[in-house]
Amino acid sequence: MHILLVGLGNMGMKYLAKLEELEEIPVLCDVDPYKNVKKYPFYCHFGDVKEKIKRVIVAINPENHVEVAREFLSRGIPVLLEKPPAKSSEEFSAIAHSPLLEVSEIELYSFPVRNFPKGLEVSEILIERLNRGRGYINPLWDLAWHDLYVLQYLFGDIELKGGSDGDVWELEGTAGGVPFLLRVAWEYEGEVTRRWVLQGKEEIEMNFLTEELRIGEKVFRKGSGDKLRDMVGDFIAGRRREGSAQRALRNLELLESLFV
Repeated sequence: MHILLVGLGNMGMKYLAKLEELEEIPVLCDVDPYKNVKKYPFYCHFGDVKEKIKRVIVAINPENHVEVAREFLSRGIPVLLEKPPAKSSEEFSAIAHSPLLEVSEIELYSFPVRNFPKGLEVSEILIERLNRGRGYINPLWDLAWHDLYVLQYLFGDIELKGGSDGDVWELEGTAGGVPFLLRVAWEYEGEVTRRWVLQGKEEIEMNFLTEELRIGEKVFRKGSGDKLRDMVGDFIAGRRREGSAQRALRNLELLESLFV
């Protein structure tokens, strides 16, 4: 049986590379026939796929995520959706509670998150994710999305107090009662930064760019590993990240509260 990969854009090609590294033989689907990777079965519509499918990865325009995912979930086939999983929480709610659905949370596989100290008392958090490139919708949907699900995963539910846009977009709120300031930007002219600084008994820095965790004066660094490959490998093996769809639904609700 095969893994079906729907979407061969920028992110879809990254998923394909990891499937190949994991020695899977995928079936590919994309509306653009010129994206046909000749050595694998290829279709322009997911409804035409003839091979037996054991799992599905969907990395297409978020406007079509729910339509495609619903089809395979209804057949009892597990689905991994790239983020954002939909354009609205109302749309995503139609599939969000399926036990067969997972949403991409690549930063949960980062060294700093995997090795984050348990039981840590934190008084405040500064988060910066300042990038050169551009993404989808706006910097909060594209960049802050990652930090919002990590905040939920590590600290608990998020409540927003306010936000602002500009060259650098900002969000203020609390996660599990801990205050945070989240700053994100596209086409940033300064130094590219993806880090958290947490204040407590000792200052902790989580650097997602260098894959380092600093606790006080001690610095811990990632050895071997690949975040995307690890996430795809877990999905294929059936090792679930419980709560990913619920965290994604909450992300959508939070972003809608600012812009709808």
